[in-house]
Amino acid sequence: MTIELFDAIADEYDNWYRTEIGRAADQVERDLAVQLFQPSGLKLLEIGCGTGQYTTMLAEQGYVITAVDISEKMMARAREKIMDMGYQVKWINGDITRIMNQLEQYYGILSMSAFEFIPNPEETLAGLFEHLESKGCLVIGVIAGESPWSEFYRRKAIAKPESVFAHARFYTESEIRQWKVGGRLEIGKALYFPPEVSSIERALTMEMQKNTNPGFMVAKWVKE
Repeated sequence: MTIELFDAIADEYDNWYRTEIGRAADQVERDLAVQLFQPSGLKLLEIGCGTGQYTTMLAEQGYVITAVDISEKMMARAREKIMDMGYQVKWINGDITRIMNQLEQYYGILSMSAFEFIPNPEETLAGLFEHLESKGCLVIGVIAGESPWSEFYRRKAIAKPESVFAHARFYTESEIRQWKVGGRLEIGKALYFPPEVSSIERALTMEMQKNTNPGFMVAKWVKE
């Protein structure tokens, strides 16, 4: 995958979060991530920080953050937000699979909506697990395979082959459970409404009912 793929969407990436469905999807994903991401200390690593949707939240909570992203333009957006808020973050512009030797030890490692685009996720996660302090947690959030959302992005990739989603792979729960990362694994699920839901009210009702395949999963590995 090339860096330019993500640079090309930097200017419009945040627009999704300004739509009603985008806000609702972000909220249920964020609630699940916050529930599972419980670092054992303040020093964190965020992988695929993008435009800073989670970086800003973590900074507000007082964490000491190192943020990594392959796209310089996406990271520039995150930098602006952090600067405006008056916080400090250590930034690394690079491919996580190639910069493991630059990493330190962390009490928590978080990656949201990035591992769909990272080749050899099991190998990469196992390497990251070695950068956890004792009792630290490694948490990733991904679009769930075999769900209305993965099908939605698959159709987008077919309609627009130059889309970043043409380079995405969506994993099922059973696939993730087979990865040998280290520590004990816990998986949470959310996003029980489809992208084409008719209203926010209907989306929230479906989220509570949980009658469909979840569109988002958060996997957590803890270093004992």
